[in-house]
Amino acid sequence: MIETMNRPIRWIPYLFLSLLVIGSNVILYQTTYFQPIPTSVLIGSMFDFLLVIPLLTYYFIIRKRYSWKLTLLVALVSYAFASFIIPDDLLKSVSFIPKAILLLEAGFISIELYLLFIVCRKLPKVKKSYRDLAVDLPFLLKIKLAVNLHFAQSRLIDSLVSEVTMFYYAFFSWRKAPMMNGQTFTLHKNTSYVALQLMLIHALIIESIGLHYFFSQWNHTVSLILLFINIYSILFLISQMQAVKKVPIIVTNQSLILNIGFIKSLDLPFKYIQEWKTYEGPDELSAAEMKYTFEARVSDFIPEKPNIELLLKKPVRSDIIYGFKKNVTRVVIKVDNPAELMRLIEKRMADEECNLED
Repeated sequence: MIETMNRPIRWIPYLFLSLLVIGSNVILYQTTYFQPIPTSVLIGSMFDFLLVIPLLTYYFIIRKRYSWKLTLLVALVSYAFASFIIPDDLLKSVSFIPKAILLLEAGFISIELYLLFIVCRKLPKVKKSYRDLAVDLPFLLKIKLAVNLHFAQSRLIDSLVSEVTMFYYAFFSWRKAPMMNGQTFTLHKNTSYVALQLMLIHALIIESIGLHYFFSQWNHTVSLILLFINIYSILFLISQMQAVKKVPIIVTNQSLILNIGFIKSLDLPFKYIQEWKTYEGPDELSAAEMKYTFEARVSDFIPEKPNIELLLKKPVRSDIIYGFKKNVTRVVIKVDNPAELMRLIEKRMADEECNLED
């Protein structure tokens, strides 16, 4: 399903394939060689703009990072491109398409608003449960625990919690001190993770200004949609950077709590660990390995190999943003202080074995 969310977006193949689709349609409709255009060709063009390009965007950009509902917005933007390429007399026969997409998006928004109404009704109880939890727990753990006490698990609830967590770390976490004690371990201090995130944020800001100016001369609606997507992406990157800085790996008496920012997490009981050792594999995990591996490391300019590997007795479920789940039988960790974390894991495993013998 979703494997990792901190790998670079594959822009080159995405842009190549998208420009190939758009370019072929420009040649088709903006040159006289293929005129007149039959209706069957128009259907094929609609297929390109409303299915092929949104699916390419989902596969290369949205998937593993953002809500799949953004695909509908991409379809609207893609249709706007089509309206400038395809002559108006041909587009009249498919004028119902943007209305249908907007209606579908409105349906999803209505469901989420209804869910928000239900959440607001139980908000006082959630706030009370949140305040009753341990003060030193990070926000992303406390909010999940508080919400799970009052709501049955569902993708919609998990998606809402993800959005709340994102906005919290983007706007309200700056004055909060990171959780630091003898049983916490940071992931980012010995990497260029923060510099990489700041570079991406800076690039997105420049891109947002440029694209908004360009598309506002062309189509105001498209420029606003793209501006919204870029602002959301900037907030997402800021929030993830803050969450990584504020929430380290936590070692409790019973489990190892791994949070990679707010996008994925794993609460691993020590009793499920079969073997712990120094990681000796390649720097990058293969796609086949990622299907059953939880990768606890942050992105970097030059990714370094993990330093700890844990093999599990049975599959353990990890949580991923927007309610996605993944069962893993292996964990690899790239941590700033691997020797101390390995020592603490060995100690907890020894305590676990003593408890079993008793």
